Amino acid sequence: MVLVTGANGLLGSYVVKELLARYYKVRVMVRPESNLAALKGLPVEYFMGQLTLQKDVEKAVAGCAHVIHVAALAIHKPTRLDAFRKINIDSTRYITEACKKSGVERMVYVSTANCFENGSKSDPGTEKGLFPGWMKKSGYAYSKYLAQQLVLDQVRAGNFNAVVVNPTFIIGKDVKPGGGKIFDFVLNRKIAFHPPGGKNFVDAGAAATGVVSAMEKGRRGESYLLAGENLSYRQFYKIVTGYTGRSPLMIPIPCFILKLIGRAGDFSERFLNKPVQLTYVNARMLCLGNYYTPAKAVRELDFPVVPAKESILETLRWFKEQKS
Repeated sequence: MVLVTGANGLLGSYVVKELLARYYKVRVMVRPESNLAALKGLPVEYFMGQLTLQKDVEKAVAGCAHVIHVAALAIHKPTRLDAFRKINIDSTRYITEACKKSGVERMVYVSTANCFENGSKSDPGTEKGLFPGWMKKSGYAYSKYLAQQLVLDQVRAGNFNAVVVNPTFIIGKDVKPGGGKIFDFVLNRKIAFHPPGGKNFVDAGAAATGVVSAMEKGRRGESYLLAGENLSYRQFYKIVTGYTGRSPLMIPIPCFILKLIGRAGDFSERFLNKPVQLTYVNARMLCLGNYYTPAKAVRELDFPVVPAKESILETLRWFKEQKS
């Protein structure tokens, strides 16, 4: 039996399907009020509980040979670490303790690529990169890094078997509200503004394959970047608009403007207690090339690299079908 947390989310639902395709029995831990549309019709065992309650976590883990911890609070506002501590750090601690108590064979912790320093297209970031100090101002990224270190510390202590995977930006069929927001900045627009930076885009199905392969054959205590193709935002939006056949005027937003707005966002959160999407740390990320390589995962996990165009077009077709 494999327990999957966050199974009703984008990556979690793909992980469940990949596990079922490999003939594993799957238990999913979800909140009672969760949107379960992504799991509709799948032959899984449901455990209704809260990750922030240690007793619920222990019950969910009991009897499982493997645990894949996908669930996380994955938003970029507010930026305070305290807003992410319970769900991203404390719950990870509860799961590691429950795994040790129940004798789980292996845990896979799903972290984020932001735990490693980004690189350029010619020299992309790897698992050897350190956590960027300035990212401590991103409550989400810093909480994931601290949780990742918590897991790896337990492995180094010698009494815990775990592997970490670090996906980049995931493209896939997301049934939850807000899915595909990144496409809204350019679809059906005559003028499309875009940041000057870029990021790595990974196919959801490929990422799920990497997660399950890490469970089966990843090296104990290792981290694996699950990355796809490195694209600038302009390149990404060109692919998106190519699907629609429209050619909006593409205008880059200068870095200094993004950072200026980001400073205003910091002021709003700190002094007005009104968190906004664009803070200085988020603006800085939009100005950078957040590029990574999946070379280690390809070599050790047989990780499949799917061209971003295929993932983008498949996802756009699916969104269109949902709206029709």
